[in-house]
Amino acid sequence: MKTIILAGGRGTRLPHSAAAIPKALVPVSGRTILDRQLDTLAYHGLTDVRLALGFRADQIIAHIRASGRKNVEHVVEPEPLGTGGAARFASRGLAEPFLVLNGDTIADFDFSAIVGTHRPGTALMVSHWCDDARDFGLLDVADGAIRSFLEKPAEPCPGFINAGCYILQPDHFAGVSAPAFMLEQAIFPRLAERGLLYTVHHRGFWEDVGTEERLAAVRSREFPAV
Repeated sequence: MKTIILAGGRGTRLPHSAAAIPKALVPVSGRTILDRQLDTLAYHGLTDVRLALGFRADQIIAHIRASGRKNVEHVVEPEPLGTGGAARFASRGLAEPFLVLNGDTIADFDFSAIVGTHRPGTALMVSHWCDDARDFGLLDVADGAIRSFLEKPAEPCPGFINAGCYILQPDHFAGVSAPAFMLEQAIFPRLAERGLLYTVHHRGFWEDVGTEERLAAVRSREFPAV
């Protein structure tokens, strides 16, 4: 299965750590965020990767070339397209379902199980239990399906959150004419309403490293082997 990594963001919430480099190349305990993702994918046999790039794409391209990694291709969006526009732009030419991974998460996802859980014709979103979901918003989950999306709670509240890993297929973008849009707003709610958005729960290591505070917290933790 082809994997698309959304690595085109500007990293505006990492003003110090990503001041001169793209967010995907921010180091975490000796390895970049992108390398950690690629290594975990490769561990599960997912080596056919396409990077969806934008801001400072040249640095990421040079990094991949220097690393000698095979089967890692890239596309560069002509303008900021949001998560949905970037995923659709990067999926051009694909006819089969594909995996999408947010470029600012570090996790020991069991990609083999995630791919094996996917039901043909549907979409899949990996969920993760969070003891305090104020920064992420909550998922309304029942019987393995996501029924709706809830706003970020104002007070500390536990629940399932979006873990930033999905399986989509090309026809899920049908009906969206705007070039720039967000998966979280234009695609996932519509799929949930149609009963086509399922979930698998990730119970292992997971961290969002999109802010300086979260990045510092992750750097202080021990990491899984992969």
